[in-house]
Amino acid sequence: MNPNVKAKALITFFLLITMVLLTVTNSDARRRRSYNPDKTRQQAIEIIRTGSEELCNLAGIAPLPKDSINPELLKKLEKDSEDESLTTEIGDKGEDLSELEKDDDVTISMEEFNTLWLSFLEAEEEQSYTSAGVKKQELMDVIMDWLGTPYRFGGTTRQRIDCSAFTQKMFLIVSDIMIPRTAREQVHIGKKVKKSELEFGDLIFFHTYSRRFASHVGIYLGDDLFAHASSRHGVTFASLKSTYYKKRFIGGRRLTAQDMVKYSVYKNGNDH
Repeated sequence: MNPNVKAKALITFFLLITMVLLTVTNSDARRRRSYNPDKTRQQAIEIIRTGSEELCNLAGIAPLPKDSINPELLKKLEKDSEDESLTTEIGDKGEDLSELEKDDDVTISMEEFNTLWLSFLEAEEEQSYTSAGVKKQELMDVIMDWLGTPYRFGGTTRQRIDCSAFTQKMFLIVSDIMIPRTAREQVHIGKKVKKSELEFGDLIFFHTYSRRFASHVGIYLGDDLFAHASSRHGVTFASLKSTYYKKRFIGGRRLTAQDMVKYSVYKNGNDH
């Protein structure tokens, strides 16, 4: 082959490869959403700081004076978004972002938290635990520590985590139990709990893709609020009063003492 022709062919080849890469990159850029985990965590912490002094004490955060609360602060959480790139790993996909952005219409006001944790502080020692023996303070501490962790379908680490891996990890850290990996499996453990009878530490489930199965899960905190790994914000708080979650709520499950034994990492020989 003529050297000039060969050179032109190579140049053309590399130009085509470059165009393909740029097309893929631009496509990914349109699909991917910017996400700032530090900002999400800080906003969640600021929401806690606007709550009651009792809640701040439980979370280990200095409260804000009531007259210094910025009403716009609570609205910012609704405007953030994240990188929603997926993996092929096992897990739960989370929410449909287009529907979530339309229907997640409840801005969490930490005024609702004013009485949420007071009972924890005034309760007797045995009331500081869930019925299964999980210490409420320790569970809340771990949830606070994971605030802002980015969401990723199939993720199981502090770098990226999905909803069911989040609930699994919280109970593993706090109680040395390894509950099943996905929401579809977790919805069958423990005992069924009515929405009106939910308590701190209960698992709550949603159908975000099909009514046939649970595809999203969180940990109930009280006053219709729960902690979860959100497709939009990563690990954060949300409200059952939101249109999105209210119409997708399946039910709650409460871990029992039998579950604590059944899923114990020591009984099953697991090491975390």
